Amino acid sequence: MMKHNYESKQYPHIVGKSPNEIIDIFRRYNFVDDHGHRLEMCQDFIDLVNAKSQQHQDG
Repeated sequence: MMKHNYESKQYPHIVGKSPNEIIDIFRRYNFVDDHGHRLEMCQDFIDLVNAKSQQHQDG
């Protein structure tokens, strides 16, 4: 059985970061899908980061 690693919560804060800074953080994680496509190249992910960043700035 896999044991939970609580140290994994040592992630960089993304609150207050620009969309480019957030995408760069995820770029360093090297996330890819089943076809080898990188997360930071996914338009849905980029749109999500931009929307969340705008939402945070607005309020």
